[in-house]
Amino acid sequence: MKRLVPFALSLLAALALVSPQRVHALSAEDIARAQKILKGVAEVVAKLNQPDLKLTAPTPLTNQAGAYFLPFTSKGELTGWASKAINAQIGAAVGEKAGEEAGKALASKVPFGGLLGGTAKSKGKELGAIAAVGGLEYIKSSSDLSFNSLEDFAVYLHVKHGNDGEFNKALATAITIYPALEKGYPAALKSAYDKAAKAAKAAEAKPAK
Repeated sequence: MKRLVPFALSLLAALALVSPQRVHALSAEDIARAQKILKGVAEVVAKLNQPDLKLTAPTPLTNQAGAYFLPFTSKGELTGWASKAINAQIGAAVGEKAGEEAGKALASKVPFGGLLGGTAKSKGKELGAIAAVGGLEYIKSSSDLSFNSLEDFAVYLHVKHGNDGEFNKALATAITIYPALEKGYPAALKSAYDKAAKAAKAAEAKPAK
């Protein structure tokens, strides 16, 4: 299966070059998905009844060695690939359409492809979104911060950029590249806020010296 990934990426790169009509704007559905996630996080904070609760941002890797690349640079600016996705209006729609073709190609080359069709299609969509913003190498070369943990990735994004003007779009774009972030983001923030709330209560209960 791993050997098929380069094949799929090559196919998607070719599709991106020869099929400009498939380039679509970051869809309203993508933005709505990101907004729904952020609303869920806000509800979590409200339930804790501690509006002043602060989280500490995890420390990102700066050697481009992580598995998940942030859509913001260390200077707080959008990365090249995130800007391309937003400003050039290349989003999940192109990934989904190109991914359908990649998914079919992957399934056709995997034994018992019919059984793995769903997984292949899902992977195809992810690879399609990656190809749409310039490919893995471009994502890596235009990023200077990354994480190996999706949970840390989510918490860092929330703490450092949650109030940025382009945050909704940046999060929506990141979700197209890392689909697991859709469920992972709210789960990571809930866990982080739960830990922070417990730590705050423990600090309050501790006798003053």
